[in-house]
Amino acid sequence: MPRVRRSAVLLAPAALAATLAAVGSLVADQVVDVRRSPRYAYRVVAADDRSVTLRRSRATERVGTYGLAYPGGHAVAGEVLGRTRTTVVRPIVRVVGAPPRPGRAALDHVDVGDPASAFGFDFFEVDLESDVGVCPAWVVPASGDTWAIVVHGYGGRRSSALSFLPILRDLGITAVVPAYRNDPDAPPSPDRRYHLGETEWRDVDAAISYALSSGADRVVLYGWSMGAAIVLQAWARSASRGRVAALVLDSPVVDWRSVLRHLGQRRHVPRTVVRCAMRLVERRVDVDFDDLDWLRRAGELDVATYLVHGDDDLTVPFGPSVELARLRPDLVTLRVVPGAGHVGSWNVDPEAYARSLGEFLAPVLAGAPA
Repeated sequence: MPRVRRSAVLLAPAALAATLAAVGSLVADQVVDVRRSPRYAYRVVAADDRSVTLRRSRATERVGTYGLAYPGGHAVAGEVLGRTRTTVVRPIVRVVGAPPRPGRAALDHVDVGDPASAFGFDFFEVDLESDVGVCPAWVVPASGDTWAIVVHGYGGRRSSALSFLPILRDLGITAVVPAYRNDPDAPPSPDRRYHLGETEWRDVDAAISYALSSGADRVVLYGWSMGAAIVLQAWARSASRGRVAALVLDSPVVDWRSVLRHLGQRRHVPRTVVRCAMRLVERRVDVDFDDLDWLRRAGELDVATYLVHGDDDLTVPFGPSVELARLRPDLVTLRVVPGAGHVGSWNVDPEAYARSLGEFLAPVLAGAPA
């Protein structure tokens, strides 16, 4: 009997360690695994030709206009018309494909398709040569000699850039919108995992080289979420960094550790498990979080940076953005948007978003530092 009891006592810590490691592995997977299909995290309770009723949540009742994706279609839902204790009602602004119906849905970007179908913009597609193969890119011409490389975030695709293209075109900025490794229309990475900017920056660098060889006098790097992390690495590592006139970062990941801590807190994961997940991520995709931490590397910044972040971001905490602005007030222009969620500052007030970005970029367009 005593021998059995000792075995049980010895097994308990081992079982606990195995459980913690398994949970840590699941958390790590959420950061580096490639997501191909949308996450339908919200529920449509009812819908008709004029409105959609959604299960009430912090996200579904936010101020602003949002895309609503669901199997077979996409709708644009306007400002909240009414609320009950459990639901919110929003008007349907437009529909592409099948109309919404009760079931699961995702809140996403407003515009879908390509620059021509969404806005009637002339555009063409080019192939960018990167170390993993050919990555396609849209090019939306404009009148000026400043070009922008527009980089989407985790699990996104080029169409998620559409809402920002009219702003750039109105400013006379030619936009290059590249797909990067592990996108549905781009080559996979060798391990078919995201590397959090550590390797994806090369695909963005190919877009920078294309812009400069095609007539751009200067380049603006514009990215959101993980795309902003990629943009920061591209700026830091590109041989053409001297031609980058400004960075535009929306809801940026400036420190991956803070994202994992935030994810752990929201899901009530113990800090020990989160630290385990951090180590697993570094090993799985061969990254060093110190190299991707722009709070540690803030002193290296030497380019004007516009940073916009919603204070209700449930995916990427906005605190590190505030801290980066505090560390580099000489270079970083910060705009915090009350009530905006992840990459939701444009959705809350598109006109204010465009005006603020235009004011920041005005010196760049005049040929001076921002």
